[in-house]
Amino acid sequence: MSRSLILCLAAASFAGGLTLFWRWPAAAPAPAAPVVSVAATVQASAPLAPVPPPVLAAKSPMPAALRLPSLAGTEVDGRLQTDAAGNLVLELALRDYFDYFLSAVDHSGLDASIAALLADAGARLQEPALGQMTSLLGDYLDYKRASLALLQQPLDARQQVEPQAQLQVLQQAFERLDALRRTHFSAAAQEALFGAEQAYARYTLDRLALQQREDLGEAQRAQLHEQLRQQLPQALRASELRQLQAQEQLARSEQLWREGADEQQVREFLAMTYDPPTVQRLLLEQRRERDWQQRYQAYRTELAGLQGQGLSAADAAQVQQRLRERLFAADDRHRVETYDAIAAKQPEASPQP
Repeated sequence: MSRSLILCLAAASFAGGLTLFWRWPAAAPAPAAPVVSVAATVQASAPLAPVPPPVLAAKSPMPAALRLPSLAGTEVDGRLQTDAAGNLVLELALRDYFDYFLSAVDHSGLDASIAALLADAGARLQEPALGQMTSLLGDYLDYKRASLALLQQPLDARQQVEPQAQLQVLQQAFERLDALRRTHFSAAAQEALFGAEQAYARYTLDRLALQQREDLGEAQRAQLHEQLRQQLPQALRASELRQLQAQEQLARSEQLWREGADEQQVREFLAMTYDPPTVQRLLLEQRRERDWQQRYQAYRTELAGLQGQGLSAADAAQVQQRLRERLFAADDRHRVETYDAIAAKQPEASPQP
């Protein structure tokens, strides 16, 4: 896979991760509890500083009238904890708790999702933790709405295909998101809810910048990459190492395919690392990817033949669009457009990424 394509996909992935809900309501109805008056609630609540040892809030069944259909049969994700003084403990699991209920917004609406969250939290928490949680939820909802603006800034053609421009877009998005979080949350809340995510995003941006440096040899680049990894928190560092190992194993399996190995040989290789269900899933994904690449190659070959007929620019664009629609499903066409943009920028390269 070319470095340009890697950066294109990284840009799409990073932009997609800026907010969890693409269809988050622009203006939400008034929730069932006073979560909007954040400043007043903060002043009335006890400080949010966590004091060990934390106490996990007792579980209570959610009232039947407030159970959300899309969450039926699932366990509540995340957790609510209080310290010895009864204050809410700030941690990443609290964000998971919010997101568990807010994941039902598309199906049940914002009002019902928040009502279910507050009913469940009310059965688990007492004051001052309940008021602190309600205040933080208000901040979180405001932040979600504000973060939508980051997804409404289109990329021009240069930003889609030029690695340096892509990296600049990612860096600007990271800085705006960091500023947005600092605006909506206290330093303690920002670190608890987003600290790990921001550390990994910073690492990813630094790694992409390192890949673009042409003054480094492979050994120097590997050494600097390892230095960046060592700056990650220990849990993220271990996760990153596992991801790199998995990428190396998948790259080796793809190499086996290219060298003519059959599916059983690839299966045996993957089975040295993964359990049978994972092996089956990976084989299925690889089959689909190989099929897609073959269709894209056929598309590029047919497109080259059509474009060689001396069509005008407008006619050539129409022919290309019809060809895309004939050979690819709607869900695949954005990927085709991305690959075509890379091919147009680097016409000497093979269409195979």
